[in-house]
Amino acid sequence: MPAGAERLVALMFGEALAPPERLPTARDGVALALEDVGVGDHRLDLRLPRLAVRRGEVLGLAGLEGSGQRLLLRACAGLLRVRQGRVAVGGADLTGRPYPAFLRAGVGYLPADRRREGLIAGLSLEEHVALRAPRPGVFLRPREIRRAAERLIDAFRIRGRPETRVEALSGGNQQRTQLALLPEGLALLLLEQPTRGLDLASARWVWEQLLARCRAGTALVFASSELDELMRYSDRILVFSGGRVSRPVDAADLTLDRLGRMIGGELDEPAPAAAAGVGP
Repeated sequence: MPAGAERLVALMFGEALAPPERLPTARDGVALALEDVGVGDHRLDLRLPRLAVRRGEVLGLAGLEGSGQRLLLRACAGLLRVRQGRVAVGGADLTGRPYPAFLRAGVGYLPADRRREGLIAGLSLEEHVALRAPRPGVFLRPREIRRAAERLIDAFRIRGRPETRVEALSGGNQQRTQLALLPEGLALLLLEQPTRGLDLASARWVWEQLLARCRAGTALVFASSELDELMRYSDRILVFSGGRVSRPVDAADLTLDRLGRMIGGELDEPAPAAAAGVGP
């Protein structure tokens, strides 16, 4: 960050907001495996010969919006069926299975539209907690629900009360609420635009929580329109451009200029199917 920008941030927040420490978190074991996957909608078709994401790894999805990142994320969450190929999470083949099967396998999904897809307008924080019952058929008493909501509000520093309706929260506090409602111990966490609309302090806090999950073994796949965010937090990056998908590229081998040119269409030659998956 340029010196002038650092001073501006310090004036706004009382200190310069250094990014969370980014140490490698990838480990042995595959969290997500895609083999010869085809996914699409009425206007776009994507093909991925092979992709494997390790436990604790952060995979960034770069490209202009509408280039297929959302299609891939929804397919990996079980919200969109693949047209061909195989999708496996933690070694379990989930191809063609419904969304609840992906949930049971430890897949979490945070959409970009927090108000319409991530949270339920008209419901309060404590009502969202009540919907997050540990398993079907478990009923919590109102007092237990309120206490659970108060614990999450405190732990995730949400500016609201248990009775606050989620649409009354700011964008940053809605994102904190989404994170608070995610179960622990996820195998795979999928995110669209995780810090869109957030101030610098809130964005920094969100990534602190996400990296803590990576250190616990959760694989993270996220789409962002912010090139700095992709470069800073990703171990590897997939670039989407004009209906094509690049091979996974180590973030350490990229520059902002090269990433921008790839998004503009200057993709590297596709890697052979046998070599397009996990790399060191």
